[in-house]
Amino acid sequence: MKFSLIAAAACTLASSAFAAPAWSAWPNNCLAQSTATDIVNQYITILNHYDVKAANATAQTLLADDYIEISDSILSLEGQPLNQTTFAGKQLYINGVLNAPPVEGISTLQVLVAGCDQILWQWVFTGIGSKVAQVKGFNLFGLNAQNQIKTVHLEFNSIAWGLDTGYQVIFPPGPPPS
Repeated sequence: MKFSLIAAAACTLASSAFAAPAWSAWPNNCLAQSTATDIVNQYITILNHYDVKAANATAQTLLADDYIEISDSILSLEGQPLNQTTFAGKQLYINGVLNAPPVEGISTLQVLVAGCDQILWQWVFTGIGSKVAQVKGFNLFGLNAQNQIKTVHLEFNSIAWGLDTGYQVIFPPGPPPS
């Protein structure tokens, strides 16, 4: 009995020696929640670009020169093969967004810091096209050392977006889906 108590105490001591480091030992150069929220809010001003000149200035600062966006949702709406880049290069992305109609009705559901240099932004857009369906999705932003957005992995309800912008959903022959 004494042996089992001693063994249990020794195991407890040994396991605490190998436990995860204290919070103070984690890297202090990780992204703060307030910085992540600020980056998302700046990104939103690019999407809704009510003031195109201001949105362009924000985009020039916020996005890295080697910016890339990857989105199977966008590629599927465009009828393009999946698993490829949708935008490669900051200026190409900026031109595409600022020459498109503004995205309206943007609501942030949550902003999460993911690791030290990524942000997960979950959102809903209520102002797309006919505004019949809410479009829900998320962006995973990868940041460079200057906290500029370098990569975006973007996925959303592309059927809702398509229906709101005039696409037609055509069911395959046979009984309707259940």
